[in-house]
Amino acid sequence: MKKIISIVASVLASCAFASAQQALGPGTGLVSPEINPDHSVTFRYNNPKAITVSVAGDCIEGRVPGGDGMAAMTQGKDGIWTYTTKPLEGELYSYSFIVNGQKTYDPSNVYLKRDVASYTNYFTLSVEKYDKGYWYEVHDTPHGSVSKVWYNSPSLGGTNRRLTVYTPAGYEDSKEKYPVLYLLHGSGGDEDAWSDLGRTIQILDNLIAEGKAKPMIVVMPNGVYFNSSAPGYTVNMFQPTMLNSRSDSTKEIEESFPDIIKFVESRYRVLKGKNYRAVAGLSMGGRQSCALSLAHPDTFGYVGMFSGVVPPSSQEDEARYAAVFKNAPKLYWMGVGSADGVKANYDKERAFLDSKGYKYEYYESDGGHIWRNWRVYLTIFAQKIFK
Repeated sequence: MKKIISIVASVLASCAFASAQQALGPGTGLVSPEINPDHSVTFRYNNPKAITVSVAGDCIEGRVPGGDGMAAMTQGKDGIWTYTTKPLEGELYSYSFIVNGQKTYDPSNVYLKRDVASYTNYFTLSVEKYDKGYWYEVHDTPHGSVSKVWYNSPSLGGTNRRLTVYTPAGYEDSKEKYPVLYLLHGSGGDEDAWSDLGRTIQILDNLIAEGKAKPMIVVMPNGVYFNSSAPGYTVNMFQPTMLNSRSDSTKEIEESFPDIIKFVESRYRVLKGKNYRAVAGLSMGGRQSCALSLAHPDTFGYVGMFSGVVPPSSQEDEARYAAVFKNAPKLYWMGVGSADGVKANYDKERAFLDSKGYKYEYYESDGGHIWRNWRVYLTIFAQKIFK
C-alpha cells in the first residue's frame, strides 16, 4: 500500500512539475506592441486591478528632445489597457509601462535592452527601404557571426578582458583578409553596448548585403580599465563608470590599446596597416577614439567621433594633432546632435581644425546625447570607410 501511495505521489509531483513548465509559456496571449497598417503602434497591458496605467517612451507624442513622452492608457471592459500612437517613422523605439506610478516592463514583449543599469522594452519599425528602421531590422540576407572572446592585456597588469567581435558573412568559408573597425562604447557601457543597443550586427549585415559598406571585422572592446567585462561575466562586482575622470576614460586605453590590436591581428585574418584600421566611438568612446588617434598617429586611417572629442588645450596637444594630419588620415569624421551638451567641444574642435587647414567631415543631427543619434552615425561612418 505504501508503495502504491509513493508511486501516486511521484506521478502527481511529475504532473505538477510539467504544469509549472507549461506555465512559462506562451506569454500573455496579448499582442503588444502591434504595428498597424498605417504604422501606428498599439500597446496592450492586462491588469484589471490597476488604478492607472501609462506608456512612456520615445514613440509617444509630446516627448522632449532626447527624452520620452507619456500617455495614459485606456482600460476596456475586458480589463485590458490600450493605447495607440500616431503613425511613426522608421526607427528603433523604446518604451515602458507605468502602473500605479511604478515603472514596469511589457510582459507581452520579450525584447528588452540594457543601457548602463536601466532596462526598457523596444521594437523596430521600418516604413520604407533604407529608412533608419530598415538598417536596424533583420532581413533575409547573408548574416555575419558574433563571438565573445577573451584576450590578455599585459599593459593592464596581465588581466584577461572580453571583446565582442563581428565577422562578416562568408568569413568562416573563405581565406580572404578583412579590414577592422574598432568600435568603442560610452561611459557606463561595456563590450555588449554596441551590439545590443547600437544594432551593430544588423547595421553591418544590411549595409554589406546592399553593397553600401565593405565587408569588415568589427571589434567592440570593454573600454573601462577597471572592468574586464560586462556584468555577469567577471568575478568582480560591476562598478558603474558614469563618473570617470579623463584618466579613467582615455589615458589607460591609449596605453593598452596596442594589446587589442596585437590580439586581433594574430587571431583573425585581417589586412594590416593604418589604411585597413578604423577607430570610432560614442561619447567617452568618441573621446577615446580621438585620444587614440593622437597617441598613435600612424595607426588608424579612419577616425570617427560620435558625441565626443578632445579639443586641443595646449601646444603639446596641437603638436599631436599636427602628427595625426601629417599622416593624412583618409577620413576624420565627427558627428553630434544640435541639442547635445558636448556640441561646444565640437565647435572648438572645428575652429581649431579650420585654422590649420586640416581636412575633416562634420555631421550635425537633431537631438542630443542619445543612442538614436549614435546608430545613425555608425550607419553613415560604416559606409565611408575602407573605400
